[in-house]
Amino acid sequence: MINLENMNRQHNTIREEINFILKEAEKGANMDIQEIALHINKLAGQLKIHLLEEDRFLYPALFNGTDDEIKKISHLYMQEMGSIDEDYKAFKIKYNIGSKISKDISTFLQEAKEMMKTLTARMDKEDRELYRLIQERKL
Repeated sequence: MINLENMNRQHNTIREEINFILKEAEKGANMDIQEIALHINKLAGQLKIHLLEEDRFLYPALFNGTDDEIKKISHLYMQEMGSIDEDYKAFKIKYNIGSKISKDISTFLQEAKEMMKTLTARMDKEDRELYRLIQERKL
């Protein structure tokens, strides 16, 4: 049986970083730019670990299983996440230090909100669909 405990814990940690970035961004021009840059980098590390665990353990177990619906969903999720991962990497490179954020705060705020929304929606989808199916089917 697939143990989702670590995946759920990682989602919670990722959500904490997202929430920090969003709350700090709500301050607009009064936000702590250096602190946001630090959390953008921390989030990048957490996403990397999470994706490595999915790629090494979760998805291979699902691909090798007998549930065709889960296999199909897993393939779609991997493809979708590849795009989101690339988008976040570009976001991180663009805003990984405070001076990059301060060059255009309004653009940063818009892009940060959109990126955090995308990441949150993806995790919500995994929790609601894939992880729920894994648990229901006792995989």
